[in-house]
Amino acid sequence: MHRKEFEDTINGWLRPEAFSDAAINGLQVEGREELRKVATGVSACAALFREALAWGADAVAVHHGLLWKGMDLDIRLAHRERLKLLLANDLNLFAWHLPLDAHPELGNNAQIAKKLGLGDVQPFGEYHGTLIGMKGMLDAPVADLLGRVRALVGDPLIHVPGGPEVVRSVGIVSGGAQREFTQAPDAGLDAYVTGEISEYNVELAAELKCHFIAAGHYRTERFGIRALTEKINSDLKVEARFFDLPHPY
Repeated sequence: MHRKEFEDTINGWLRPEAFSDAAINGLQVEGREELRKVATGVSACAALFREALAWGADAVAVHHGLLWKGMDLDIRLAHRERLKLLLANDLNLFAWHLPLDAHPELGNNAQIAKKLGLGDVQPFGEYHGTLIGMKGMLDAPVADLLGRVRALVGDPLIHVPGGPEVVRSVGIVSGGAQREFTQAPDAGLDAYVTGEISEYNVELAAELKCHFIAAGHYRTERFGIRALTEKINSDLKVEARFFDLPHPY
């Protein structure tokens, strides 16, 4: 499959033009034109590139790429080594950031909501003018919700209590969305699930009367790229394989 056809097809699925994103979505580093194997992962890094090369990949597709708007353009240290691996091996790098958070089927948050068993799932969580998260109904003890989240992403899990014992509404914004927690009251949420936690979230949980659950940035953002990998395998004439490089954050 030609590189441009691959990029255009996924852009058509994820619609990156609809987002005000700090990331450069789509092709970030150009490699060979023809793609047979595409390695996928959460974050662009040397370890992922080495796994991809060992597998014989022609391209890597990730959620967190190497290029961000306004970034320092000095090419040294880790950034130099990552680019060297790509360029020396003619390996393409593609990335889709907010589009792979917000997609109503393939997105991190839609996938988490589905896997947690939420009902009446709707968009939630405004970021730069776009709703990138999801909210839904549950009606279960908070201990049950915590068990479901832990079964999905593993430990460590940080729970700051603040909401009712029985959780009837849950908001999800994967990754580093601790600031968006303040949107919980207007959405009528009993619990909020994200990846990271900041100090101020502890006081806010009590004041907003909403449980705060931090389940890891990486661990809450494996789901979108995995779903995209499955769709690539089912719909496109390339082989895609997800490489999990887990860590606790």
